[in-house]
Amino acid sequence: MAAGGVGWFGMRRLLVLVLAGAIGLLAVGTGTGLAGHANALTRQRQELAQRATAQSQVLNDYFERSRSIMLITAQNPAFAELYDLPGSHDDRIRSGGALLKQADAMDYLEKLYPESIGEACFIDAGGGENARVVRGDRAAVDDLSPDESGNPFFHPTFALTQGQVYQAKPYVSPDTNEWVLANSTVVPSRDGINHAIVHFEVTVESFRREAAAHGSGGLLLVDADTGAVVLDTAVPQRVGAPLGNPTDRRFTSLARRWKDNGQLSIDGRLGAYQRVADTQGNANHWYAIALAPRPATPFTGVGALAVVLVAVSLLLIGYVAAALRRGQLTLVHAANTDPLTGLHNRRRLTADLKAGLRRASADDPLLLILCDLNGFKAYNDTFGHPAGDALLTRLGGRLAAALGRHASAYRIGGDEFCVLARPGIAGIAETVETTLRALTESGDGFAITASHGAVLLPTETHDAGEAMRLVDQRMYEQKTSGRVPADTQTTNALLRALHERDPALTERMTRTAELAEQVGDILGLPAAERARVRQAAQLHDIGKVAVPDSLLTQTPPLDPSDWEFLQQTPTIGERITAAAPALAPLAPLIRSARERFDGTGYPDRLSGDQIPLGARIIAACSALAAMTSRRPYAPARTAASALTEMHRAGRQFDPRVVAALTEVLATAAADHPVEASRPV
Repeated sequence: MAAGGVGWFGMRRLLVLVLAGAIGLLAVGTGTGLAGHANALTRQRQELAQRATAQSQVLNDYFERSRSIMLITAQNPAFAELYDLPGSHDDRIRSGGALLKQADAMDYLEKLYPESIGEACFIDAGGGENARVVRGDRAAVDDLSPDESGNPFFHPTFALTQGQVYQAKPYVSPDTNEWVLANSTVVPSRDGINHAIVHFEVTVESFRREAAAHGSGGLLLVDADTGAVVLDTAVPQRVGAPLGNPTDRRFTSLARRWKDNGQLSIDGRLGAYQRVADTQGNANHWYAIALAPRPATPFTGVGALAVVLVAVSLLLIGYVAAALRRGQLTLVHAANTDPLTGLHNRRRLTADLKAGLRRASADDPLLLILCDLNGFKAYNDTFGHPAGDALLTRLGGRLAAALGRHASAYRIGGDEFCVLARPGIAGIAETVETTLRALTESGDGFAITASHGAVLLPTETHDAGEAMRLVDQRMYEQKTSGRVPADTQTTNALLRALHERDPALTERMTRTAELAEQVGDILGLPAAERARVRQAAQLHDIGKVAVPDSLLTQTPPLDPSDWEFLQQTPTIGERITAAAPALAPLAPLIRSARERFDGTGYPDRLSGDQIPLGARIIAACSALAAMTSRRPYAPARTAASALTEMHRAGRQFDPRVVAALTEVLATAAADHPVEASRPV
C-alpha cells in the first residue's frame, strides 16, 4: 500500500507538470487566436471603411459629372435661339430649324451615355415641352406634352438661379416606366429671366451598374433621413419593382443617429458607412454602406496554429483531469476496502450504515449482521498466519458471492465480518442463514463456524452507533451462550429477592416475559433481541422493591403524592439494572416499559416510535398479565376480556404489538381451549 501510495504521488507530480504545460499551451494558443481574431476584425473594418469611402466618392463623382454635363448642355445656343425667334410659342416650336437643333443637342446626351439616359427634354416656363428625346427617338411636335409642371424636378429647377443644377430624388419616369435620377438646370437667357429648363434622366439601374463596376464587394445606398435601402449594388433594379429593398428595415432606427462616417454591426456582419456629400441643389441625402459578406464569428482570423495549440492543451487538460479522477477513485476505493479480502472495510460500513438508516423504514427495514469466527484463532495458531489470511480471503469471497447484489459484505477487523441487507421482513432469517453458511468451513483438523448478532433498523434504533453497540452485544451474547452468563446469574438473584417479597408480582413478570418473547417472535425480532426483551420483561417492575407494601396493595385511585411515588419505579428499575454491568443493556427498556404509545405514559412522555420496540412489547404484555391476574383491588379477567379492554384503550398501546399479542393468545386458545377461558 505504501509503495502504491508513493507511486501515485509521483504520478500526481508528473500530472501536475503536464497540467502546467497544458495551461501554458492554452494561454499561448488562446493569445495567438485572440490576436489573430482582433487583427482580422481590424483589417476587415479598415477594408470596409475604405470601400464605403470609395463608393461614396463614386457617387460624389457621378453627381458632379452630371451637374457639369447638365450645365454644358444648357449652354448650347440652340436652346436660347428658340426664344430669340419672333412669334408665339407655338410658332417658335413649329419652326423646323430651331427645333432640330434643340433635339440634336439632347440626342447628343444619349450618345454620350448609351443605355443610361432614358429621356431628355426642353421645357418652357409655362410647363409645355419644347422638345423631347426618348432613347434616341425625337418626339413629334404634336406629341409634346402641354404641361410638365407636375414633374418633381419642375418647380425646384425654376427656383434656381442660372448656373445651378437640381438633382431630384428617384422617381418612375412616365416615358420609360423605369426608376430614374433627374438632372435639370435653367437655360441661360440674355434678359436674365428663366424662360425654360433642360433636364435628362439617368436610370437607377445604369447608376447601380456603374457603382458596382467601380467598387469591390456589395454596396448599399441608404436614405439618411429614413434609413430606407435605396439601392443594393448586388440586386438589379427591375422595371415595375419597388425602389431598392423596402423590406430591409435594418437601418431605420440608426439612420438619424449616424455621424458622417463610422462603423456598425448588422446581424453579426461588420460594416462601415460614409455620408455622400450634400451639395447644393441635390435632393438626395444618402449614406454609402459597405457590409462584410458574412457574419464575424469567434473563429474569424484564428489561424490553424492557434486552433491546434488550444485543441492539444484541452486534450492534455482532459487527460490530466481523467487521470486525477481515476487516481482519486483509486485512493477512495483503497480507503474503503479491506486489503486482504477485497471486501468493504469499517470506514465504508459506517458510511453505508448512516446512509441506509436515512432510507430505511418499518416496511423496508435495514438488517445489520455482525459475525465473529469461532475456531479461527486455533486455526491460525496451528497452520500459521499465511494460511489464516488465505482462509479469511476465501471466506470473504464466499460471503460476497453468496449475498450477491442484494447485500453488502464487510470485514471490519481480525475475523469479524459484517453484512448490510434490505431483505424485507420475510427474508431476514434467510439472509442470516446465508451469511452463516458462507462463513462456515471445515477440514481435517479444523472447523470454522460463526457467532452472530443482528439488528433490524429502524425498528430497534435510529442511531448508527447504537446499532453497532446492539449488534456487538448480541453477537457476544451468542458467542458466550454456552456458559451461564453473568447477566442471567444477576437476573436470577434479583428475581429471587423480589419473589421473597411479592410472589404474585414475580409470577406476573414471568408471565409478561413469556408473552413478550412470543410477541417478539411474531414481529420478526432476531433471537438475541428476543432474549433481551424477555430478560427485560422479567425485570421490568424490579423498581417496586423500593415501594412500600401498603402502597402496592392500596386500592385505586391513589393520592397524587402516592401516584407520583409509583411513577418513580421505572427510573428506580433503570438504576438497579444499570448498576450491574451484565444487565446494563436492559436499563433503557425497563425505563420505557411504562411509556404509552399516545405519549401519556411516564417517566419521559415518549410516544410512537420514540419508545423502543422492546419497551412497547413489554408494556402491552405487562398490561395483559396484570388484568388476567388476581390483584388486591380487582378480580382477574379472562384473556378475551383483557384484550377487549386493551382495544378500548385506543392508542395507549402500539397497534402492531396488540395485533401480535392477539395472535399469540389466539394460538394458545386453539391449543388449550379450556385454560384460555379461565382467569390466571
